[in-house]
Amino acid sequence: MKRVVALLLCMSVIASGCATAGRARMSMSTGFQASPPLLPDRELLTAYLKQLPPGSKVRASLTDGSTLRGTLMKATDEGIVIQPRTRIPELPRDVAMDRIRAVELENGGTGVGKAVAIGVAVGVGTFFGVLMLLAAVYGD
Repeated sequence: MKRVVALLLCMSVIASGCATAGRARMSMSTGFQASPPLLPDRELLTAYLKQLPPGSKVRASLTDGSTLRGTLMKATDEGIVIQPRTRIPELPRDVAMDRIRAVELENGGTGVGKAVAIGVAVGVGTFFGVLMLLAAVYGD
């Protein structure tokens, strides 16, 4: 009985995998042609971009499928100017409004509080896992 419980506990730890910062990206090809992406209303997109404060961290999805991450420097009726975030400094890029599919604000990623909470959760889970393993081994 001890071996069965210990084996089940070990298998549950192994099968659970580990948490990662990003999600795995899988693409499934169905053989069908994809419909062209829907473009947002230009006036609505322009109004949204104009209300964003300069200096905001943004990710712009373009109609050609590429994305541009950087700092928003200026938004006008004709387009936006983004300073790309790269290791080697680049010149700001002017992107026409017709080429923009979507623009999202990027938050800073994982904050200190979230990192502490994840660490505490992992520690508690590990403690109880080891405790159950010891109980299974030395239970009788």
